[in-house]
Amino acid sequence: MASHSDLAASFSHLLPRHSHAELTPAEIAETRIDPYDEATKYAKAAVIAIAASIALYGICNHIASFAYRRAVAFYRYVETSQPKALGWIRFPTSGAVFVIVMFWLFILIWSLAVWPYYRSRWNVGSPPLAIRTGMFALGCFPFIFAFGAKWNIVGFIVGCSHEKLQVFHQWLSHLFLILSLLHTFPFVYLGMKEIRPNTDGLNPDHLSQIAWSWHIGKVYYWSGTAALIPLAWLCWASYTPIRNWSYEFFKYTHIISAILFSAFFYIHCNALLTSWHYIWATAAIYLTSFVVRFGLMIVRNGRHLARGRVEALADNAIRVTIRLPRDSGHGWTAGQHYFVNFCKVRPFESHPYTIANAPRNDPSSTAASDRLVFVFRVNPTRGLGPRLLSLAASSSPTTPVLLDGPYGGLTAANRDFGRHDALILLAGGSGMTFCTAILEEICGRVLREEPGVKVKKIEVWWTVRNESAKSWFDEQMSRAVEHMPEGFVTFRLFVTGQDGKGDSSLADEKLDKEDSPNPGSSVDQLTSSSSLVPWTIEHARPHLPTLLHQRFASTATGSTLGIASCGPPSFTTDVRRAVAAKHKQLAFSSNAEGLAEVELHTEEFDW
Repeated sequence: MASHSDLAASFSHLLPRHSHAELTPAEIAETRIDPYDEATKYAKAAVIAIAASIALYGICNHIASFAYRRAVAFYRYVETSQPKALGWIRFPTSGAVFVIVMFWLFILIWSLAVWPYYRSRWNVGSPPLAIRTGMFALGCFPFIFAFGAKWNIVGFIVGCSHEKLQVFHQWLSHLFLILSLLHTFPFVYLGMKEIRPNTDGLNPDHLSQIAWSWHIGKVYYWSGTAALIPLAWLCWASYTPIRNWSYEFFKYTHIISAILFSAFFYIHCNALLTSWHYIWATAAIYLTSFVVRFGLMIVRNGRHLARGRVEALADNAIRVTIRLPRDSGHGWTAGQHYFVNFCKVRPFESHPYTIANAPRNDPSSTAASDRLVFVFRVNPTRGLGPRLLSLAASSSPTTPVLLDGPYGGLTAANRDFGRHDALILLAGGSGMTFCTAILEEICGRVLREEPGVKVKKIEVWWTVRNESAKSWFDEQMSRAVEHMPEGFVTFRLFVTGQDGKGDSSLADEKLDKEDSPNPGSSVDQLTSSSSLVPWTIEHARPHLPTLLHQRFASTATGSTLGIASCGPPSFTTDVRRAVAAKHKQLAFSSNAEGLAEVELHTEEFDW
């Protein structure tokens, strides 16, 4: 294997980008303004800024539960409030937007505020604007991979899982593209503006400097262009419409494009200044994540893969039950998710599913095995759906499963919902899997009288297209609450379909797309008699902000409320905005009456 010095030596004839030979004294003085050899400071500045932001966010996230009430409320207001979407462009929470905007401004203002942008002649030196932006992009490069990895070292620092960091992976990648274009255009502009001299007789056609560089095949130019093409695809093909059109197409082209870009980017950097140091750092970060992730998969799954039993449910839903030995390497907490590979169905695909049950944490249990339960909707006409439905209908509805995880769950700032006086669990469609696991865990802790558990009331609010969806979790929720005091858990089911009937194969998506009704609209309230769970059924689309504000107003003075929400993007946005309004009131109001604290954790169907 070639060493670093061997690789550098192989490009040695390309390294001298510019020479001071034949420069006038004025031109030599010009090169000392924002000199090329000191451009490494821009990459270092990008690294320091991102690392400092990660550290600051981690500190805030870990100490939030110990800080002063108003300070916590203000932090949560910034963290949970969310700007409205612009069409299919969805923004992250205001806290994430603030961090992203400040970093973009920091990089772009510094890039554009320093003069000069260009040298007076091509041979005087590379355009300073191009070098600055290129080095800033280089400093961002390791963090793009760090934020995008599933086994994520940044997540350990800030106390959240990989899916919560995807927004920074995406927006940092777009900044990288912008910086790459700002790195490219000065070379193109200056190179097209100046004709290469023909003093050596090699340019009889009087080509421009940029055309001459392409003519002789200079590595910087062809490799830079080759890197820009997959980079643009990586950014633009990640937009929601393309991901929703075909996630598998997006996934495979994303991986291929990332490999191509990294290879061309490595060639383009050509060991100039300290550029390869950042590429080696990126490789170390990503390979560490890759090795640890797949190492844990091997250890946890063992030599014999667990088998999952596939069962078809109402409304094109699937339940997969996996029996695990109590001494298996798999351990999880309520609210986490796995990437599941159904080896018999599609062996080269893994899909993320939230675990629908809490683990058995009762020390007195003598069961020889634990179980994982996944419940999710499928499209019966394409993708994984037809094969899973066919397997469920077969005489042997089982398949080996390869489990990657667990990931996610409650973050460092809200790991213990049991400390609140009351809980509200909100779900849209198949997002009920997350809430069911939380319900099981809290009820079990209350029954075991664990220290620190103060919950006296749990409310479950579930929005579905068809009433028949309630059968998905009937037995599971009935078992969870059967020993609880009467009224400890209440259940509300909001049915948005016409009289609870009709096609619901796209229920989760429709929940996201349909508008909320007037909050004053009438509802038909019924009590379900055909269910093991005492649902109060309302045939109307809930206006979540109104319902939550009413709930906040009815809470006893000094009490605390925990809210867990999982559903389509617009569903969680409504919840965030309602809770953020309450956080704002708690942070700035001097009125000590009413709710003392509200804590929110959200999950979404995608990221």
